[in-house]
Amino acid sequence: MSFPLNKQVIIWILASALFMEMMDATILNTAIPNISLAFNTNPVNLKLAITSYLISLAIFIPISGWAADNYGTKNVFSTSIIVFSISSIFCGLSNSLLELSIFRALQGFGAAMMTPVARLIMVRVFPPSELVKATMYIFLPALTGPILGPLVGGLITTYTTWRWVFFINIPIGIITFILAQKYIINEQSEHKIKPDFLGFFLIGTSLSCFAISMEFIGESILPTLILKVLLSIGLITFIMFIFHAIHYKEKSILNLQLFKIRTYRIGVLGNFISYIATGGVSFLLPLLFQLQFQYSPIKSGLLIAPMAIGAFTMRGISSRFIKKFGFKKIIAASPFGISFALLLIAQIEHTSSYLYICISCFLLGFFNILLFSSNGPLIYVDVPKNKSANATSLDITIRQFTSGISVGFVSFLLLTFLDSLKTDIFKFDGLKAFHYTLYILAGIILLQVFVGFGLKTYDGENASKNAT
Repeated sequence: MSFPLNKQVIIWILASALFMEMMDATILNTAIPNISLAFNTNPVNLKLAITSYLISLAIFIPISGWAADNYGTKNVFSTSIIVFSISSIFCGLSNSLLELSIFRALQGFGAAMMTPVARLIMVRVFPPSELVKATMYIFLPALTGPILGPLVGGLITTYTTWRWVFFINIPIGIITFILAQKYIINEQSEHKIKPDFLGFFLIGTSLSCFAISMEFIGESILPTLILKVLLSIGLITFIMFIFHAIHYKEKSILNLQLFKIRTYRIGVLGNFISYIATGGVSFLLPLLFQLQFQYSPIKSGLLIAPMAIGAFTMRGISSRFIKKFGFKKIIAASPFGISFALLLIAQIEHTSSYLYICISCFLLGFFNILLFSSNGPLIYVDVPKNKSANATSLDITIRQFTSGISVGFVSFLLLTFLDSLKTDIFKFDGLKAFHYTLYILAGIILLQVFVGFGLKTYDGENASKNAT
């Protein structure tokens, strides 16, 4: 890594924080059967612990930019690490579903501050000429976190206790906090902005209603009438927020004026499509391997691990691709690789060899990191520094919310196909539902190609020419 030592440490700090948060979003999945036994409850009820985390993220991410501008990036980032780590301890000590859900919500609050502010620190520390390389190193661990989550969770629940799924955050949090005190500067905005309470209420209500609806749609946990009411409230408050944000402009808690910047608009839209198409795959594959093929959590995690290997492999060469071809060509071409990988995964049968499964997963991670390595820095190359906090808040709000609903979207597709096939997830013919779901995802990612056409050849030139 050709960065000076202080920047290398900052990269490690930010990567560790993002990895901790992203892995925590999926590591719980493989531990659910063990936790349900410990709490003497139905595994489906553990959805509450997952949803409380996502709702907390949806509500509090929008205020992260305002908090960083008013209290300083270092102060907010350090506090968020403390909150996330302490709530992890209480999650691990929980003895009931209610306790776990409450502390998961607190953990979500810490993550809602930690992730956007980490990205903000990155944008302010690294100029456009260093942004591609910095993004590659910082966000690779974050992208592999959801992939490694099932593997790590399987190992922990098999050989220790499910409580270590949460306790594993403690040493990472302590080291990250200590290094942040020494190496991160506490930047604050020169102009204090009054909190946009109305905007916070509207967007928080909207995103939380959408999150709950997407998590439980297609299931019998909540009545259909309540889901429809929640969706209606979410839609109404979202429309109200749009009008509010247009009227208040830069004073809004989420500055929608940033979408006037072409590269920002295209990058955010591209990430939205990418997360919808690929964000739920790390949730879908453990179900396929464990429930359909009856593989153990460890075997399931090992078969998914090649995604991380593919991502690490692309990490070393993605900047060279960007430098040689530019953002436009990479963003327009890489979705074909992702779609091809998803189609390969959609052909997996009970009789498929481990080698075929591993190669398919490897290719998905390989092309996925290429797309994200391009979309990530593109978003910020033309954003003025004084708007970087607003830019990160809006970007992360959309990114985290999309990542959360991608699991709900995949679940909805899977349940819909299972219902149409008149089967269930455990039966042999339920495999077709997995295949059909992956076909839909393979089609959705190709929408990214049309998004790439909106870029100019020179877009992101200052970042791409110094990518290696």
